[in-house]
Amino acid sequence: MSPPAETDLPLLTLSGVDHAYLGRTVLSGIGLSVLRHEVVALVGPSGCGKSTLAHIAAGVVDPLRGRVERRYTRHGMVFQEPRLLPWATARDNIAYPLRHRGIGRAERLERVRAAAERAALDPLDLDKYPVEMSGGMRQRTAIARALAVQPDMIYFDEPFTALDVALKRRMQDLVIAAGRDASFSALFITHDLMEAARIAHRVAVMDDHGRGISGERVIPGHPGERTDAELFELVSRFVTQDPLFRHIHDIDERRIS
Repeated sequence: MSPPAETDLPLLTLSGVDHAYLGRTVLSGIGLSVLRHEVVALVGPSGCGKSTLAHIAAGVVDPLRGRVERRYTRHGMVFQEPRLLPWATARDNIAYPLRHRGIGRAERLERVRAAAERAALDPLDLDKYPVEMSGGMRQRTAIARALAVQPDMIYFDEPFTALDVALKRRMQDLVIAAGRDASFSALFITHDLMEAARIAHRVAVMDDHGRGISGERVIPGHPGERTDAELFELVSRFVTQDPLFRHIHDIDERRIS
């Protein structure tokens, strides 16, 4: 049998990943993959290690044990807090990773313009500083910054938790549209099962004590094409009938997420 073609292999594969803080195990035996052009939502109870796993997958944190295989070219990251440079305008914040990579000015400006447009940022807002922006504008800027590097993989670490319901929905729609247009893969960390069902192709559920992935569910249809009624029915069935989702709303404040 011929080996799989490079394009058939997952862009991200985690195998047997363990991690600990101060000698205390927070992740154990994690195995997870993200396919090309796929959005995988990772859900689980607060404190189970979802964010830690995302940071390990992105190379921000080294695992204690296990293997992380990254077959993508570039990745972007969007955090719960926008993490913008307070002394820089929206335009300069979006351009920051491009300057760091040595991208020339003309190309840099064009990439900033295209990324801002994809993130639905008004051109007039690009000269504003973070203190002058609303929470939604700051998060749009953070998304545009991730898109500007033209990634084939993006890590979203609970990026919309602090936003109100209406704004959260607009941000979800933005991610769905950007994923469709830019064709990136993504690992999307969230504690909101409805959000996971809206934006993802597949949902993976972490064990409530970080001991591996308890299971996965493929979401029928495609992001952006599911109706609210279909999503409500699916999520209701998950939380009332599917034992995989029994503990996703539990909280363990003693653990580090």
